[in-house]
Amino acid sequence: LTMIGQDTLTLKPGSAQGIDAFIYDYEPDRNFHDHPDFMAAAWTIDGQDVDYRGLLKFNLESIPEGAEILKAELSLYSYDSPSNETHSTIGGSNSCFLQRITSSWDAESVTWNNAPSTTTDQQVQLDASNNSIQDYLDIDVTDLIQYFHKNPDDNHGVLLSLETEIKYRKMLFASSDNPNSSLHPRLVIIYQ
Repeated sequence: LTMIGQDTLTLKPGSAQGIDAFIYDYEPDRNFHDHPDFMAAAWTIDGQDVDYRGLLKFNLESIPEGAEILKAELSLYSYDSPSNETHSTIGGSNSCFLQRITSSWDAESVTWNNAPSTTTDQQVQLDASNNSIQDYLDIDVTDLIQYFHKNPDDNHGVLLSLETEIKYRKMLFASSDNPNSSLHPRLVIIYQ
């Protein structure tokens, strides 16, 4: 329900405008800015434990200066990835955190070894999944978006990471580079 004087902005960028990547410590200098998956996981490759984290940023410049952010909701869409499969709780809870990134990063060059710093301020928790394919719709990220709007130079986006990085846990969503545009991350902001 939108009241008079309120505006709604929906952001669902595709590969050209989307700012996201995933990083992992198996190849700590490799960049995955154009990968179709946005994920957090603890898994194994050739018997070696591997942690994955996802980075995501929305451009908020279209929100007018001085606007008051009333509500902001992020929706992340899961699917069966050809390379990384689905959510997994084989090793325990796959609950995740969306943490505010506090330093700059570039989607085309970010790696595990040069990953930006984060803070638990305005942190959002995603509860463990109940199904292997489960969308997380309308996640309340109001505090985060309010902070980014008031401090535009500090809008470095969010980092998705497992709450417990112990193997055989995974939370997997589509990135803005996914070939299925209906699965791209969506941010809806209501402001006045």
